[in-house]
Amino acid sequence: MGANKAARQVGYITEARVRAGRRRSGWNLLLIPCYIVPWFLLVFGSLVVLGRLSAVLHDRNDVGVLPDTVGGILIAVGALFIWLGPSMILANQLVSCVRPARRALDLEAATVPGTDRASANGRLLKMTLLVTPMGLVVALVGLLVPW
Repeated sequence: MGANKAARQVGYITEARVRAGRRRSGWNLLLIPCYIVPWFLLVFGSLVVLGRLSAVLHDRNDVGVLPDTVGGILIAVGALFIWLGPSMILANQLVSCVRPARRALDLEAATVPGTDRASANGRLLKMTLLVTPMGLVVALVGLLVPW
């Protein structure tokens, strides 16, 4: 069974190299800020709201955004995962609004089935439906338990 797992890992790494080699357009770099900026803003906004809610629930007058407890750590980690998938989907949509970028990325994706924007967003949505609720549970545990 260990050899099968190693073979899958090698297969994934090989496929990742092939995918990376196919991405030749400089427009791919636009995906980075289009992902990081919304992710940062959404996570920070969530941390502010959850931190204030935590202060109200636990009757604390915290100076910082989050409490200095294990609960604060859980809130922060949960918020990071809550917005992971939605930010990636948003990045794909934002980049597709730039016509030259959309044409270049669609041209790159045309050579390999299943790599177009709709397929990528579909897979990201599946990931989001798994990761976001788990992050929400972690954040809520951190919010409700005064550790």
